[in-house]
Amino acid sequence: MTAQTVADDILKIAKRRGMSLTPMQLMKLVYISYGWYLAMHNAKLFNDRIEAWKYGPVIPTLYQSTKRFGRNEIPLELIADGPISDPRMEAFYDSIVGNYGQYSGIALSNLTHRQGTPWQQVFKPNVMGIQIPDDLITAHYQQGLDARRTASTPA
Repeated sequence: MTAQTVADDILKIAKRRGMSLTPMQLMKLVYISYGWYLAMHNAKLFNDRIEAWKYGPVIPTLYQSTKRFGRNEIPLELIADGPISDPRMEAFYDSIVGNYGQYSGIALSNLTHRQGTPWQQVFKPNVMGIQIPDDLITAHYQQGLDARRTASTPA
């Protein structure tokens, strides 16, 4: 699977919910999906490179395919109707869109900039192309997964 396939599936889910997404929102949702999937399954959701850019984690291949929209929402009429690429992933993507889709691109970017995030650990101003290693992403999202499990466990 590619980051573009994940993005297309997330766009379909958002469209079904009547939501439009900007390229920045979509980028962050694809990254967040990648992080949660790594933590939950100890496997990559896609093989595209993830880099630390000024506004947070960026998947360069996805950036190239969405940059023409600038800060505008990706038009719903450009998003295909129909099933997502892997029906087994539908509930997962739906939970990502449900939990994070209402936040602006800037809010999602701020989320990825917090102290201790994988982006914050590797970002260097004015240095392009720094890859965010999977082990940092896994550790960060595993912490979140562990915190959720602890919170839902009765005392």
